[in-house]
Amino acid sequence: MNDSNPKIQPAYKIPCGHAVYIPNDMVPKNLFMKAERKGAEYIHHYLIQISLVRPIELALIYIDPEENLIDLGGIPPFELLCSKAYEKPEIGHIFESENGTFLKVIEDPKSQKMYAFIDISSGEIRRRQERNVNTVYDRWEITNIT
Repeated sequence: MNDSNPKIQPAYKIPCGHAVYIPNDMVPKNLFMKAERKGAEYIHHYLIQISLVRPIELALIYIDPEENLIDLGGIPPFELLCSKAYEKPEIGHIFESENGTFLKVIEDPKSQKMYAFIDISSGEIRRRQERNVNTVYDRWEITNIT
């Protein structure tokens, strides 16, 4: 997120995990992270809104690989806060486990899976990450948005 000259380019050229805007919609409340899921034959590209002050029913948003996005040049920094103890993360919570730090979101409505888990350090989408949860963060925000 240190790129002083953001670039407009197709989604497939933007590295997984980078902070992006949709062209003509560069308001801070519409900041997204580009996420990817590697399929058997190709890569699926998604956006997840990360500019919310308070997490709501966050869901993956499928995007065409050719769709232009504005790449902010890096993985966004998350500030994580915990207001109370949770045993299991809810939709919109970020949690730490032995496998990493993940944002829990609703899976693509066309899929039979209910939840997806975004690795906030890479943007990679994973499944079934709720085992051995150490800490659940119910509040988070992105810091240092350029």
